[in-house]
Amino acid sequence: MSKAEFSGRTAIVGIATSDFKALYGTDPERTREDLATHAIRDALDDAGLKKEQVDGLITGGTVHYEPLAYRAGLTDVRFCVDYPSAGRMCPMALMHAAQAVENGLANYVVLFNSLCFRSNQVKFGMGGGWMGTGLLYDSVYGMASPGAQYSLAFTRYQHLYGGTEEQLGAIPVAFRKHAQLNPVAIMQNSMTIEDYLAARYIAQPLRLFDYCLVNDGAVAYVVTSAERARDLKQKPVMIGGTAGRANFREWYVDLDFWADACASMKRDLMDPLGVGTDDIDSVQVYDNFSVSVLWGLEGFGFAPKGQGLEWIQDGRIELGGELPINTSGGMLSEAYLQGWNQHAESVRQLRGQAGPRQIPDCQRILYWGLSALPSASLLYVD
Repeated sequence: MSKAEFSGRTAIVGIATSDFKALYGTDPERTREDLATHAIRDALDDAGLKKEQVDGLITGGTVHYEPLAYRAGLTDVRFCVDYPSAGRMCPMALMHAAQAVENGLANYVVLFNSLCFRSNQVKFGMGGGWMGTGLLYDSVYGMASPGAQYSLAFTRYQHLYGGTEEQLGAIPVAFRKHAQLNPVAIMQNSMTIEDYLAARYIAQPLRLFDYCLVNDGAVAYVVTSAERARDLKQKPVMIGGTAGRANFREWYVDLDFWADACASMKRDLMDPLGVGTDDIDSVQVYDNFSVSVLWGLEGFGFAPKGQGLEWIQDGRIELGGELPINTSGGMLSEAYLQGWNQHAESVRQLRGQAGPRQIPDCQRILYWGLSALPSASLLYVD
């Protein structure tokens, strides 16, 4: 999905997200299907489409296509795929939707992710919703969650390159500022670097605010051809391409902090289009942990190797700075929707619909997620 001739042939024409702030809490009667159905309805309204026009469906999260299709009224489609629940899957699902449209398998594809992690009291540690690749021996040493793995990796990063926990705090503090401009973001209270440093450690040196939220919610998109998109309600956001790179190891964080994976994705995604880091107006990151932002900035070449902590200081990644990142608050402060909400924010920014957090003249946005299967996407407007 990185060929130059493919870029701009498909577009996202409808988006919708839940009101994450309103849903924050637990509700035993809340269902993933109900959240997804509402998001799909709103995304179709956003695009100016009727459900009868939809002939492609890609389900995400823990919602399977059969019960969802009945509830959403999408009972007769030509193309249907069921993706597993994982943060690395949102660019892959977008790629599959674009490929289906490009190859005539469907005209309008609806894709979504829907989660009830908070209401279902899902845990992401030992005995919860996460099983590490080295579980048989990692758990003996306390490496029983993704957070423990990322924390150990950040300790190694500090050993190699230096840097302080206070410098890392620039990431969650910036995203909290952005969330305060987003009425549906969960975290609305202000946070200073002093507040960040006063927070408890979860897995030292990572603190509470270095971890993503656990919440309920849904996000939906509609994808169609660029030609059809021009006749619809919203300004089309073009899909430049997507890229992935498998790094299957018995440890969760790659030893080079995904530098090789990021360089590979840049070659596949950006280089064929002649797009460099200077051409990117914003980055939206799968910020499961704050350090994912740091390592991607270095891996894609925005920041020099080993100098990312210095690079992000003095408002550089905030609105009004050189490279605004996660302008809706990201998964640290808006909501954890496994990267899907970052794509929705990208669309709003590129349409010019982000309100007080709007980036002036926003033309290109890069997304990345770093995990066992790193992935990236590039969205833009003409």
